[in-house]
Formats: sequence, C-alpha cells, structure tokens
Amino acid sequence: MIEKQQFIVIGLGIFGATIARELTQLGHEVLGIDADEQRVNRLADEITHAVIADVTDENTLIELNAGSYDAAVVAIGRNVEAAMLATLKLHELGLPKVWTKALTNQHHRVLERLGATRIIAPEYEMGVRISQELNYPMVHDYLNLGKDYVVVEFHTTDDLIGKTIGEVIKNVDVAALIFKRNQEVHAHPDDAWKIRSGDRLVLGGWLDELRKLVKEL
Repeated sequence: MIEKQQFIVIGLGIFGATIARELTQLGHEVLGIDADEQRVNRLADEITHAVIADVTDENTLIELNAGSYDAAVVAIGRNVEAAMLATLKLHELGLPKVWTKALTNQHHRVLERLGATRIIAPEYEMGVRISQELNYPMVHDYLNLGKDYVVVEFHTTDDLIGKTIGEVIKNVDVAALIFKRNQEVHAHPDDAWKIRSGDRLVLGGWLDELRKLVKEL
C-alpha cells in the first residue's frame, strides 16, 4: 500500500488543478495555492486545503510551512518569474522533490539551476505521446524513460490473436512487462501465454527494437 504523503501544488489552472484533484483522490494530503481567488474557490471543496496566496512574496511559503511537505508541483502558467521564485524558495526550504512546469527551453535550463528536481513540459510530452499513437495505431500508451528506452502498451491486433507472447517478441530484444486481460493485470507474464482478442501487452525496450517489432506486427 502506498504511504500517504503531503503535496503542494502551486498554480491551480487546468494543469495544476488536475494534479491536485488526482493526488487527493489517491488519498494524499494536498495544499493548493493560487493568487486567483476564483481558482481557489472552485477547488476548495475538492482537495485538502486551498489557499489564496502570492508565492512571489518570499515569506508566503514559510508561513504555509511548505518545508514540511514531501513534494511540490509548481504548475504556474505564464508567470515565469513566479515559477522561478517558487522553485528557488521550495529548494531552499529543503523539499526533496520540486517538479516545475517549464514554458520554454531557456526556462527549462534556468529551473534546473534553481533546484527543480524534474522539469515538466506537458504540451511537449503530450504532443510526443499523441504523435506516437497516431503513427502506430496499435499503440495505446507510450512512455519515454530517457535515452531512447521506452515503455509501450499495445492493443491486440487480429494478427496477434492465438500467438504466444514469446512468439510475438522472439525476433526483437524487448521485455514483456505487463499483460492485461479484462480487469486482470499480470506482471512479467510467461512467454507461453496465448493472446486473445481485447488483450493488451506492455513492453519495454530500446526504441529501435520496438520500431522493428511494430513493423512486424
């Protein structure tokens, strides 16, 4: 069971509000912060705490005891200065994880220097995922883990029905990570399992190997 954690989400636009809601629904304690009263009011009943505050004031995060939280997401939209100041202050307060949304490549580089442990580029990341799914119709989901190692979830195609997992991946250097059938999820499935209509297969491997497999499907 995942241990309950405390998160701060700064910036409650669509992106930040979605993160705050999901973390709350997963059972975590969430403090949402935004300078816009309407945004805070819209989310007040859906997350643990929602406050109106200006994070460009260096005392704000101290007064909210931000240093005691497990992680923070800086999801501020167009106010680059506010995002940078919040990232810097959270880093100075000792948060082990500070994830910050970046708007440009230059912004990305600055945020790294200010102490962000992960830079989020949601539009770019979603664009990559959508392009992969459009290019490969059998791909249901796609995750790039860096340095061309990817995890891909495949829909079952008619050509795969009746084949074993081992037969599907025998000519490529990829690993079968998860096998999904109806509501069942099996980790590290046996190569002898036969594929049925509606099954999904999650594979991990180098991008070149997965591209080779897609060409064979």
